[in-house]
Amino acid sequence: MNRPLSFDALPVPTRLVGGEGVSTYASRHAMRNFSNVKDIEGAVREQGYPLSNARSAPERLALWRQLGNLRDLAFTEPQVVTGNWVVERSLCGRCMPHLEDGIGRMPRVGWVCLKHKRWIGTPQADLTNFGEALVAERHWRGRLAPRGVVVDSSLLLLAEEAATVGISKAVLEERAERVQHPSPGLLVYPETVGLARLLSRRSLLDSVLGEAPSPWKRALVEREVRAILPDAPDAENWRALARVWDLVLNLQDVVRDALWLGQVPQDRWNVLRYSSGFAEFERIEVVQAHPLV
Repeated sequence: MNRPLSFDALPVPTRLVGGEGVSTYASRHAMRNFSNVKDIEGAVREQGYPLSNARSAPERLALWRQLGNLRDLAFTEPQVVTGNWVVERSLCGRCMPHLEDGIGRMPRVGWVCLKHKRWIGTPQADLTNFGEALVAERHWRGRLAPRGVVVDSSLLLLAEEAATVGISKAVLEERAERVQHPSPGLLVYPETVGLARLLSRRSLLDSVLGEAPSPWKRALVEREVRAILPDAPDAENWRALARVWDLVLNLQDVVRDALWLGQVPQDRWNVLRYSSGFAEFERIEVVQAHPLV
C-alpha cells in the first residue's frame, strides 16, 4: 500500500505566477534551491513514492505544491472551457522574475497583460502607446471570458482573419509606428475582439438564425461589421464582411439540417451555444442519450 505523499517545502521559496504550469515552476523552484527537477524527483522515487513521468500527473502536481508550499488551487487551470481548448503559452515577461520564463494556461486572459500594459503574444511588446489594445483587453475580460471564449478558439481565429483582411493598411502602418515590436495579431487586436464579441452576441445570432429575409440579415451583418472596422479610404470592409457572412450561412445550414434530422448541430465554431435556441438542441441531446426515458 502506498504511503500518503508528504514532503517539507524546499528552503528557498519561489513565487508562482498566475496561470503558470508545473513545468516551468518546477524548473525555477529547483534551480533556486541549487538543484534540478530530475534529481529532486529521482530522490522522491528512491523513497518509495510512486511518481509518474507524465508532466501533469496528479501525484506530480501534488508533489510540487508541497515542495513550493503552494495552495491547492495551484496548477489547476482548466484544459477545456465550454468546448474550447485552453492552450499553454508564454506568461508576461514582466510578471516573471528577472531573466526567468514561464508557461501556463490563462483561460480568462486575452493577449494583453493589463498590469504591465504588455502584449504577451510573440514577440512581447510594450503597449503604452497603443491604448486601443488595452481597451480591447478589458472588453475581452468583461465580455468574452465569461462566455468561455479563449485565445485559440475557432471563433477568435475567424475574427482575427476577418479583421486582418478588412482593416485599412494606413491604420496598420500608423499603429505599427506606436509599437516597438509590432506583429499582425497585435495590430488588429481591437477589431479582433470587437468581431468576436459581435459573433458571440445573442441578439445577433438570434437575428441571423431567425425567420427574417436574407437581404435584411446581410444588411444587419454589414452594418455591424462596418461599425467595428476603422473608417478609412483604403479599408476593405467587404473582405471582412465576406468572412463573417460565410460563417452566418454555415450556421444557418447547420441549424436547419440539425432540426430536420433531430440531431445536435456540429458547430465547429462553438458559437451556437450563445443563441437563445441552444436549449432546444440540449434537449435533443438528452433524448438521444437516453432513448428509453
